[in-house]
Amino acid sequence: MNRRSCIAVLAVAMALAACGPTAEPAAPTPAPAASATVTGTATYRERIALPADAELIVQLVDVSLADAPSTVIAEQRIAPVRVPAAFTLTYDPAQIDQRHSYAVSAKVERAGTLLFTTDTRHPVLTQGGGSAVDIVMTRVRSR
Repeated sequence: MNRRSCIAVLAVAMALAACGPTAEPAAPTPAPAASATVTGTATYRERIALPADAELIVQLVDVSLADAPSTVIAEQRIAPVRVPAAFTLTYDPAQIDQRHSYAVSAKVERAGTLLFTTDTRHPVLTQGGGSAVDIVMTRVRSR
């Protein structure tokens, strides 16, 4: 093949390649939802071991409305429980209204029976509350 025919074949090949279908641009991948955390520990004063099947339930709740049940924003369940128990509550910051009040509550249950719970409010996130809290629970006396 002479030089002229090689150039002609190359030009035709390039022209045909240019006429081919174009690749669709890749759809942008959605950004992962932003998340934030409230961290802390939960413990109790009594020097007793918890039953092996006890469970710690820690919740981030909206406690703004005094005459309505609180709304759970995030929850973590920990079993088996060893105190002090570290927790991390992951939540969507878009759910937080700076005009509202938020708190963290904790309780220990065994087979539906409440053993320990928080008896004071632990404010977080808004109105001067931070994103870390240490909770001391109170023993629930059975009758």
